[in-house]
Amino acid sequence: MRDKNPATRREVILEVWAELGSQSLGAYELDAIQQALANRFGRGGVESPASLARILADHGATLRHPEILDFDSAWRKRHLFELFGRGDLDFQSVRSAVEALGRIEGLRAQFKAESDVDGLHELVGQVREIKVELVGRRDPDGKEIAQWLTVWLQNPDIFGDWLSLRLDSPDFKKAFPS
Repeated sequence: MRDKNPATRREVILEVWAELGSQSLGAYELDAIQQALANRFGRGGVESPASLARILADHGATLRHPEILDFDSAWRKRHLFELFGRGDLDFQSVRSAVEALGRIEGLRAQFKAESDVDGLHELVGQVREIKVELVGRRDPDGKEIAQWLTVWLQNPDIFGDWLSLRLDSPDFKKAFPS
């Protein structure tokens, strides 16, 4: 980068793009821009590849769409695991699922507060995948948790209240006494 220290993420993005001198935008360029953002603002200052592509498209960049989509998808999966940690989303028991759903809800609230539509979409996709895995389980915990995820997917805004009511219900206490 030049001697002048860019003050905003947008300025860093545009400056790195100009320094790259590329005619089109793909994975290599997105990675370089994300690294520059991380160096300047820390990990929390890194924009998603899709966000970077939108910003640069508005400034005339030609987009290599399939490459950008693949890079963005891979980045989001890594990003989710970085936020949670690989062992943080445990759905083996009702008790561990309550904790995992608390983490998912925290991330959903963060994405919502940041108006990160792509992040919300990816999170919903991840929850759908988890539900598909749980539907195949025959044990009572798996069936119960799959029901929870169905409610979360249908209306995540009421999920916390619904789960509290479910955990306090006589049916739940009878089925899961501990």
